[in-house]
Amino acid sequence: MAMDLTTRCPKCGTVFQAGLSDLQLRKGYIRCVQCAHIFDGYAEVVSDASETPASPAAPRPAAAQAPSAPSAPFASSVPFVPPASAAPPAPSAPSVPSAPYAASPSFTASAASAGPAGPAAEPPPQVIRSGRPVAGRPQSEPAPVFRIGVAPWPDDRPEPRLGQAAGGPAPRPVEEILADEGWVPDAGAAPVFGRAEPPPQEAPFVVEARPGHRSQGGSAAPLLRDEDAPGWWDALLRFGAWLLFILLLVLLAAQAVYVYRAQIARMVPALRPALERACVPLRCQVPYARDIAHIAITGSALKAADAGAAAGRAGTGRAEGGRTEGGADGQASAEQHFVLHATLRNRAEQPQEWPTLILDLKDAAGTLLVRRNLSPADYLGAARAAEPFAALSEVLVRVPLTVSGVRVNGYQLDLFYP
Repeated sequence: MAMDLTTRCPKCGTVFQAGLSDLQLRKGYIRCVQCAHIFDGYAEVVSDASETPASPAAPRPAAAQAPSAPSAPFASSVPFVPPASAAPPAPSAPSVPSAPYAASPSFTASAASAGPAGPAAEPPPQVIRSGRPVAGRPQSEPAPVFRIGVAPWPDDRPEPRLGQAAGGPAPRPVEEILADEGWVPDAGAAPVFGRAEPPPQEAPFVVEARPGHRSQGGSAAPLLRDEDAPGWWDALLRFGAWLLFILLLVLLAAQAVYVYRAQIARMVPALRPALERACVPLRCQVPYARDIAHIAITGSALKAADAGAAAGRAGTGRAEGGRTEGGADGQASAEQHFVLHATLRNRAEQPQEWPTLILDLKDAAGTLLVRRNLSPADYLGAARAAEPFAALSEVLVRVPLTVSGVRVNGYQLDLFYP
């Protein structure tokens, strides 16, 4: 159970109880139940002996206020009886208790339970006795009586009903309300927030008649104009665009075939004849593969030949060398005739071009004397050199050579693709 503290409003003096949890929740600040003043409840805590539950404290009387009837609407009888032993004081300004807080008068339990059904029972007057005599009055004269309380509820006051304010006009009959016309909004009034705007109206569909064309009834036949319908000019432009697109694709494909014709012929050998025929007007060739790693010289020999045989084959393979002076046998200017024998093998699985042979002639010390490059036409002939080196094949070549001015004692044979 929460603990309650008794506190007093510093503005109106009302003493009431406040829960400790409410004071702790708002750091001790609380609102007065009488005048709604906010003050520190901890600072105004009073003891239980002086506690007056929810009743406003009587304010101090004003010094200059004349004794008159209070302006509060509610009063109770409070007779003042001075003590007998007190001497009549000197004349001074009368001091009367002022009316309670007029903004929100307090009601007792008997007054709150009174209703309009019958006259309220008037509570007995509260008598407040004070030891101070009233200034300006003799003790024998009766003191004025002030009534503090709740005025009785008048019996002739009409009971308020639903829909009728106190003192207002009588309610209208239901028939008159139903007969009223409904509210019509003003067209020029500003739109109400949240009201949906009416949907925009679409433009009307226009139908025009073509002059010079009439229907069977004699009137002009309506013609629906459709701006989006494609005409013959649009169709022609679309056809031209598609044709140009196709031509560009064909040109791009032809350029790719021209650049990669050798790779295409190696990958698809059946297309080589077509590619060769296409290269005739373009003056191009479709070369074969040139993989020197798959071509080898399996055997070779350089043999001396007689003079008659060499003379019969003059011009077939002649190598000129520089003149060497001081030969070992004194025959440095004599001609020498040789025949070169070599065996070439293609170890690739596809035809290749014929390689070029490199023949180096050396002396007894291994010094290079003559170097000769032998093209395929030199060691095969023009007719056979036009054909490719067949795949997985072997060929034997024989080349006659005539050397003059040097003494040849050795050779070296190699091949390459220029």
